Amino acid sequence: MPMQPLEIQKQRFAVRLRGYDPNEVENFLTLVAEELSQRLGDIERLDRENRLLRERLETAESRERDLQETLLRGKKVSDEMISTSQREAQLLVKEAEMHGEKLVNQAMERAQEIDNRIQELRTRRRELQLKLRGTLELFGQILQADMEEEHSSANIQTIGRRRSG
Repeated sequence: MPMQPLEIQKQRFAVRLRGYDPNEVENFLTLVAEELSQRLGDIERLDRENRLLRERLETAESRERDLQETLLRGKKVSDEMISTSQREAQLLVKEAEMHGEKLVNQAMERAQEIDNRIQELRTRRRELQLKLRGTLELFGQILQADMEEEHSSANIQTIGRRRSG
């Protein structure tokens, strides 16, 4: 156990002939006790400061660990969000491509239907043109025959008038 200042002050020595001056020894012991008391106080104060600083250091280190863990979790969440966003973007692009292909296919089918309909209409027009031509030719023939008949009738009437007259 370390020596305490009070022990130094209470320490008494036996007096001998030709020994040290008791007052000087007493004064020196008092001075040593005071110095020791001051040094012990300094040590105690420094121990408290040291404990306080160690506690603050532990707190700071704990906070640093917490911050590092938080940063790591944040980075992990950020990486997951980026990964999820990239997957979603790829999915959206794929869906858009599929939708685009579907629209192109529908447009091509519609264009083919329109082409088919145009061909049908052209064929129908050609048929109608031929039918109309046939009808017009028939009407032309009928008209021609009618005109010839009328002309023949007029000739017959003219001949009949000439004979009667």
